[in-house]
Formats: sequence, C-alpha cells, structure tokens
Amino acid sequence: MRTFDLKQIDSSTRFGFWREVLCNVYVALDSEPVSRREFVGAVTEHPFSDFSVSNISSQKQLISRNARGIRRDTDSFCFLNLQVRGSCRVVQAKRETVTNPGEFSIVDSTEPFLHDYFTDEWEMHSFKIPKRVLDTHMDVRHDCVARKVTDRTPVGKIAIDYLTAIARNPQSLTGNAIDLNKIMVDLIGLSLGRAEDMHEGRKKSWRAGLCHSILSYIELNFADPELTPSKVAAHFGISTRYLHMIMEERDETFGQSLLRKRLERSAQNLLDERCVNISDAAFRAGFNDLSHFSRVFRQHYGMSPREYRNSLSGSENRPLI
Repeated sequence: MRTFDLKQIDSSTRFGFWREVLCNVYVALDSEPVSRREFVGAVTEHPFSDFSVSNISSQKQLISRNARGIRRDTDSFCFLNLQVRGSCRVVQAKRETVTNPGEFSIVDSTEPFLHDYFTDEWEMHSFKIPKRVLDTHMDVRHDCVARKVTDRTPVGKIAIDYLTAIARNPQSLTGNAIDLNKIMVDLIGLSLGRAEDMHEGRKKSWRAGLCHSILSYIELNFADPELTPSKVAAHFGISTRYLHMIMEERDETFGQSLLRKRLERSAQNLLDERCVNISDAAFRAGFNDLSHFSRVFRQHYGMSPREYRNSLSGSENRPLI
C-alpha cells in the first residue's frame, strides 16, 4: 500500500508533488487546479495481482491525458473510476458523460481523455486494469470509454456493489486476486452490454457477483423482521425463484444465511448492557417470536439465551425477561 497526502507537504511545493503522484500511481497526466492556493489532495493505492485499486480525492481540478503523455508510457491501461463523492465530467473518443456517486466510467490510456472534477471535496475509487485484459472481453473504444454505468439498474448495482467491496477492503484480496479480477472484468462487460448475450463463464461471474450483493444486503438489513426472499428479490429486480437458485449454489440457503446473521447479532446483544432483557436482544436482531428465537438459539449454541448470557457475562443477577 502507498499513501500520499498533500497536507503533509509544504504548500509551496504541494502541487508539483501532486503531479508527480498522479504520474507515478496512474500514467503520465497533466493536472490544473481551479486554485493552487492551499491545494489539498490524497491518494492511497493497493496493488493486487497485475491490477491495482486506489482511492483519490482533492479539490476542483482538470486532469488530462495528452499525446505527449501517451508517448512517455510503454504500458497501456484502462481506468475504471467509481465516483464516491462529488461529480466528474469525462470526455474521450468524442463521447462525454458525467459521473455522480454510485456511478462509474472507463477511460483508455492509449487515447487522450479529460476528467473535469468540477465539484469540491470529490472522491473516487480508481481501478487500474491492464488494457489487454479488457481487450479480450470487449471493444474498449466502442463499448467502454466515457460510458456511464449506474447503480440504478440491476446489473449495474451488482457490478458497483462488487467494486465497492473490493475498494473498501483491498488488503484482503491478495490470496484470490486472480479469481476476483476475472469476476470483476466479467461484471464490467455485463454492465456495459446485455445480460442475454452472456456465455457460461460470464453467467458464473454474474451469479457470483449477485450472490455477493445479496449477502451484503442481508448483512445490512437482517434486523428488519419483515426481510423476506421476495423483498430482497424485488430490490435486485429478479424473481424469488432465481434468488433461491443463486443462493443454492452456496453452502447456505437464503433462510439459513439470514438466520445465522440474526443469531450472531442476538448473541452479541445478549452481552450488551443496552439490552436489558432477552426480548430486547432478540427483537433488535430481527426476531419477532420469542419462542422461535429461544428454540433456534438453543439449537445453534447448545444452550438457552439465559444460559448463554450468564455463562459469558459472569452475572447471575441481571434482569432477563
């Protein structure tokens, strides 16, 4: 991991240092800030396999790639830029788009491009992908550059959820980076094209990405007592039957995954002083039937909720039900 933060650099040399950072982490780029006075920016880069993901933020500026920069570089890359905060106008190959939070676009380092970060306090995740990798999956110039993908479509949401998960926890990816990279590239292709054109390999990547997003959704919403397969399927724009089929490819069904998360949280709640009784611990984890809760808790942990709380808290006198 490499981290660069302009707040640690003297203001008189700050912007020159910033240009060096951009060229070092990405490719040869020109940068022009709206104001050089007290300019701030930061970049954190994580390499994995022959890809890398970085988080970049700064004040308003124009970042451009020109013919001179293209001649300087020997390697070719595509940059997938996922907007986190602020907005960016992207121009390449006579095409133009604007990305907002929850949207991404791609640029090709072998042709000139412009990124106009016209809002202050902008931030994005940038994936540096060898161009040869995307070239084997799609026509980069025709299919990719300066085209926007949003999280407001089912396929786009799956791709963006997957990319966001990688960007937020890149240090955990080293061991299985090659498989993750393949899924990423397939999801990029699907989000830019049509799902019905998938061959078997891309179908597997689509299902893996969708399954990942479903599990993330359960993770965020398991405390909702009305969380059902039909509700989750509607969120992702798929049928309930297809959701169950996706989950069957794992070791756990949808119901088992949801129950496991609720049991794990209820166990944590039992040791939380803010949960004054067992019913609080159960209801805060998404259970709405205490008899059912007690039964499945005993099956999972080998003891009742009361026994679990007392065995780990060391207190036999806490108020329970």
